[in-house]
Amino acid sequence: MIPFHILDTLFFLFPFVVIIFLLLRFRSKQKSTKEYFQAEGNLSWFVAGTAMVATTFAADTPLAVTEIIRGQGIAGNWIWWYMAVGGFVTVFFFSKLWKRSGATTDLELIGLRYSGKEANFLRGIKAFVIGFLLNLVILGWVNLAMLKIIPVFFPHWTASHILIYLLLFGVFYTSIAGLRGISYIDVFQFFLAWFGCILFAYFAIQLPAIGGLEGLKSKLDGSKILFFPNGNSGTLPWDHFLILLTVLWWSSWYPGSEPGGGGYIAQRILATKNEEAALKGSLWFVIAHYFVRPWPWILVALVSMVLYPNLSEVESGKGFLMVLQEGMPNGMFGLMLSAFLAAYLSTLATHLNWGASYLVNDLWKPIVNPGKSDSYYLSISYVIQILTAVCSFFLAVYGMETIKGAWVFLLEASSGIGFILIARWFFWRISAWTEILAFLLSPILYFLFSVYCKVEFPYSILYTAISSAFLLILSTYFFPGTDKEVLFQFYAKTKPPYFFWKGLFTSENKPQIIHSNRLVVSLLGTLSGLAFVFGGLYSIQCLIWKEGEILIGLPVFVLGLLGLYLSLRSLQNQ
Repeated sequence: MIPFHILDTLFFLFPFVVIIFLLLRFRSKQKSTKEYFQAEGNLSWFVAGTAMVATTFAADTPLAVTEIIRGQGIAGNWIWWYMAVGGFVTVFFFSKLWKRSGATTDLELIGLRYSGKEANFLRGIKAFVIGFLLNLVILGWVNLAMLKIIPVFFPHWTASHILIYLLLFGVFYTSIAGLRGISYIDVFQFFLAWFGCILFAYFAIQLPAIGGLEGLKSKLDGSKILFFPNGNSGTLPWDHFLILLTVLWWSSWYPGSEPGGGGYIAQRILATKNEEAALKGSLWFVIAHYFVRPWPWILVALVSMVLYPNLSEVESGKGFLMVLQEGMPNGMFGLMLSAFLAAYLSTLATHLNWGASYLVNDLWKPIVNPGKSDSYYLSISYVIQILTAVCSFFLAVYGMETIKGAWVFLLEASSGIGFILIARWFFWRISAWTEILAFLLSPILYFLFSVYCKVEFPYSILYTAISSAFLLILSTYFFPGTDKEVLFQFYAKTKPPYFFWKGLFTSENKPQIIHSNRLVVSLLGTLSGLAFVFGGLYSIQCLIWKEGEILIGLPVFVLGLLGLYLSLRSLQNQ
C-alpha cells in the first residue's frame, strides 16, 4: 500500500465533510414525496444538468473506458460516444415535452398518455422491472467497480467489507438528502472527480516511463490512437461503428441515454424550474458528458497500456488504477480516492432515489396501497433503498465479472424497447398494449438472436431493433387504441409536433398550430450539437497527437457552436 501523506488524508476526508455539511443544509426541506423525488420542480438548469453528469460519472466509468481502449483503442469509445445522438435528440425534441407533462417520474407519463387497466399494469410492471431489477444490474456494476478500486487503495483490507460501509453511508445520506440535496451534492462531487482525473492524467503522462505525449505516442501501436475506426483488427469494426450511430441510439434502453429521454435524466428534467431550464440543463449534461470529460480517462488508459501491457480482459480496467502506484506526487493518491468515492456515491444516491421513486410513485402509491400519507410513502422508500443496496452488493460480489460485459448485456436485452419510447410522443396510435408488447418482445428477440442464433453484438441489436419496430407498428392497427379524450388531453398538455398527430383530429376539433417550424429547428439543434461534440473531440485528438486534419475538425466544431446558439434562441420562444 502507498503510504498516506497528510495531503492524502485531507483529500480523503474532504468529500465526507462537504456531504455532511450539505445534508445539514437540505435535511429540513423534505416534507413530501414531490420534494423527495422531484425537488418540487425548482432546480436551476446548472444544478439539474450537472447532477445528470455526476450520475453518469460513476466509479466504474473510467475503468470501463480503460477496458474499451485496451481492447479497441480510442476508436472503441464510439461504443458509448454514439449515445450523444440520442442525447441531443432528447435535448431538442423532448426536454420541453417532459417538463410540460408535469409528471413526477417518467413512468407517470404512462398514466397521462394511455388509458385503461392496461396502462396501470404497464406502469406497475415497469416500475418493478426497471426500478428494482434493472436498477440492481446498474448498481451491481457500479459496486463491482468499487470492488476493483478498493484493493488499490487499501490492499490489506477486505474490499467487500469496505463496500458495505460505503453502501451504508450512501443509503444514509440518500434518505436524508432527497433529490434536492442529492443534486447539490452531485455538483460538488462532479467537479471534485473531474478535477482529480485531469490532474491524474497530467501526472501520468509526465511519468519517466512515459516521457510526455510524444513518448506515449511512440510507445503505442498506432491503431490504438485512431479517432475513427479503420477496419483493421484491434480497432472497432466499421460495420459496428455504423450500426452504433444509426440504430443503437434509438433502439436500446440504457441508463442516462434512454431514447426520448427517461430514467434519472427525465427525473432531473422534471425537477427543473421551467421549460427553458429543462432545455439548458439537458444540453449542458450532453456536452459535459461526451465532450468535457473523456480525454483525461483516455490518456490514463493509454498510459496503462504502456506500463501494464499483459493484463487480462477481466483485469484490464484495473490498469487505470494501477497507474496511481507509479510515483504520483503527494496528495494525488488521496485526491483520486476522494474522486472515486465522489463518483461512486453520486451514482449510488441517484439510483437509490430514482429506483425508489418508481416503486413508490408508480407501484406502491397508485396500485399496492393508495391513499396513505406522504410520511408513509417516504418510509416505504427508505426500506426500498436499503433492500436495493443489499441486493446490489450480492450481485456485484457473486454475479458479475466485467463492467463492459454488463453494458453490452443491457444494450442487447433492451434493444426492442427504444423505438416505442420515441414513437409514443409522435404517433397517436401507440397504446399501452403496444408498449407492453415492446417490453415483452425485447428480451424474447434478444434470446432468439443473441443466445439461440448466436448473432454477435451489435448485429444482434440490429436484428432485434428492426424486427421489433416492424411488429410494433403493425400491432397498432390490431390492438385497442387509447381513449381519444385521454389523447386530446395529453396533446393539449405536452404539445408534441402536430404533424404526427393530425390523424387524431378532424377539421372541427383541429387545435391551433403554433411554431410550425419546431421540428426543423430541433433537427438543426441536434445536428449542430453533434457537430460541436464530435468536431471538438476530433480537434483535441488532432492537437494531442498531431495527427488528423484539425482544419476539418475545428470548422465543424465552430459551425456546431453557431448552430447551437441559433437553435437555442429559436426554441426558447417556442
